[in-house]
Amino acid sequence: MKSNLPDFDELLFLAKNKPDDLEKLREQLIEEAIQDAPLEYQRRLRGIQFQVDMKIRQSSNPMSACVAISKLMYESLHQLQLTLNDPEQAQLTRKRLNGEMSSDEGAAPADIICLTSHREAVSP
Repeated sequence: MKSNLPDFDELLFLAKNKPDDLEKLREQLIEEAIQDAPLEYQRRLRGIQFQVDMKIRQSSNPMSACVAISKLMYESLHQLQLTLNDPEQAQLTRKRLNGEMSSDEGAAPADIICLTSHREAVSP
């Protein structure tokens, strides 16, 4: 069953007077949107919605939730931009974030200095 989004005044009334009803409406509309999506995208959409719900629950107030969700969207957009502009670097970043590689793997090689030899050369 397709639900219609109430007009602004009704949503404002729910927010002020019946926040639980507004939350139920939000959950219902989200579920309908996910159900309307192609089957191959539904699992990913549920994962994204889970992340959003966790940000909301962890936030101390609505403004904090809004900022946290905006940051989540910004990070996703940044990852998309990186993927489009530099796919190899994006893949390395994604592997690091997913714990598939250490933070120094894929980095430029570094010179190794033997401190014992260095101390002996510097000591009088």
